[in-house]
Amino acid sequence: MQIFLGLAFIVPPLLLSTYFKSSDKMSDILEANKRHFNKESHKYEIDFEEHIRMLCEETERRRLWISSKWSDTPEGNGQEVKLLDYACGPGYMSRLLAPYVTKAVGIDASEGMVSEYNKKMQEAGIPPEKMSARVGNILGDTFSEDFKGPEYQDFDVALIGNALHHFSDPLLSMKRVVDRLREGGVLWVIDVLDQPHARHEHEKLSPETKASIHTHGFKVDQVKNLFAQAGAGADVKIEVIDKTFEIKTPDHNFKRTVFFARGQKL
Repeated sequence: MQIFLGLAFIVPPLLLSTYFKSSDKMSDILEANKRHFNKESHKYEIDFEEHIRMLCEETERRRLWISSKWSDTPEGNGQEVKLLDYACGPGYMSRLLAPYVTKAVGIDASEGMVSEYNKKMQEAGIPPEKMSARVGNILGDTFSEDFKGPEYQDFDVALIGNALHHFSDPLLSMKRVVDRLREGGVLWVIDVLDQPHARHEHEKLSPETKASIHTHGFKVDQVKNLFAQAGAGADVKIEVIDKTFEIKTPDHNFKRTVFFARGQKL
């Protein structure tokens, strides 16, 4: 309360009102995402099996395009190779990349997804010392405090997969992920293009899904600008995947186009 009283003395009433509305909206979207993904966590990999398979295949094809530093490359051989899997979900990308990193940290706002991540790592025989996840919200005021230790710094690759369109502030989220990279580390984003039909199609989704979405996708030039503003504007590359994926609900199906984007911390 003291902080907000202090703001009242230095911020004009109209701007203060805008601040609170923006803060409330961020909180609403976060809670909607937590409710939605907690509910879906136990069956996410089943419901999106085809999409996940496609993403894994495309990642395997582009692994060296994403980064030149992996445990099986000259740049990373014999060194620590750290992966940050932000909005990690049940951890299918971490598991895919397990042979090529020495350590992966998953972070997700959904307690259910974090539980699934850790359970599936255990089932795969991957020790928590190598790969584990914990609950966290990168847009929260206490994020830096909660993730102070050296294990949350100096990542070689940081992935935001299928999540940026859910974030209330995509640029701020990218900046905070980039803060966790070593110099020259790679920010890697997988998300969907903003297509003419997207908003209309999203309106037909379940109320829970609809409430969890902040934006309906991104344009290529917009993605380039986000990388530059986030501090990962070196060697930015974007590839649009030529295979669409289908979102299926009990009442509605539609197709989306995915892109892979990468850039290095300056």
